Amino acid sequence: MPKLPETIQIGAQEFTIAQRSKKEDGMLNDGAYGYTLETENLIVIDADIHLSKKKVTVIHEIMHAIRLINDSPIKPKKEDEFEDVEHYFISMWEANLIQVLRDNPKLKNWIFEDAK
Repeated sequence: MPKLPETIQIGAQEFTIAQRSKKEDGMLNDGAYGYTLETENLIVIDADIHLSKKKVTVIHEIMHAIRLINDSPIKPKKEDEFEDVEHYFISMWEANLIQVLRDNPKLKNWIFEDAK
């Protein structure tokens, strides 16, 4: 079985992926399965969660990193229609998520290893 890579490329930046238990990382004690630190280009994943939950959490944290890297001063406003807000975020992630999977074949293999 492939293992989760320790580093991945997201756009022009390299991120480290660390797996830590709740015992060694207090930021995982609030019910979070993972988190992303922008200033350190670090994604932390709870080492003790089920593999399928870990895969979802890695993608979740990658999407945080994509948003942080591509954040724009143009933001949806409270009065905007839901569809406009939704498309703002989808367009931020769609091409970038494909690029992350393309640039990181080990990550892609780890995520889809048991997919049928």
